[in-house]
Amino acid sequence: MVFKTIFIESETKLNIDFYVKSIDDDKYINCNLEKLLPDWLEPPQTIIFIFFQCKFCLDGSNLEEEQIEKNRLLSKFSQLGSSFYNACKNQRIISEIICPKDGFPQYSRKGTDIFSIQAIVTRHLPQFKKENNRCGLIHPDWDKAVYPCLMLSLAEEEQITPIIWNISHKMGLIRKKTN
Repeated sequence: MVFKTIFIESETKLNIDFYVKSIDDDKYINCNLEKLLPDWLEPPQTIIFIFFQCKFCLDGSNLEEEQIEKNRLLSKFSQLGSSFYNACKNQRIISEIICPKDGFPQYSRKGTDIFSIQAIVTRHLPQFKKENNRCGLIHPDWDKAVYPCLMLSLAEEEQITPIIWNISHKMGLIRKKTN
């Protein structure tokens, strides 16, 4: 089951989509856990996808502006991810934030493999498409104006969702709609 919540960033009025999904079996993560998250003894129970709507498409048409936008969104995600990680840590929930720039965990020891966020997104959320022969992701509503991010947790979806709502509220995000 996938739980989706949409927030609006107060300063830009752009959307941030959160998808929280229980994962019973992700063969790639399970088979490569030691290479991806060497400190973890068991695979994640919940995967959290965060999609930041960009000011414009990340399609390679203006690399300088796109890099500025990616840096802005990486900063937003780093703030959100840090808040999520610390909130989980306070509740003794093991979690991890995956850097969208390099695919490595931020708090655990780095493994020999990276998380391919686009591949994980398309595997778990088939409404998203990966651009052929490119690293871009296509959002079902925003096309290529999307910056995908990933967080993982050993907790169940029911424990994670309130943490996300709480940190989103503290960050000034406005909840738009829940499915």
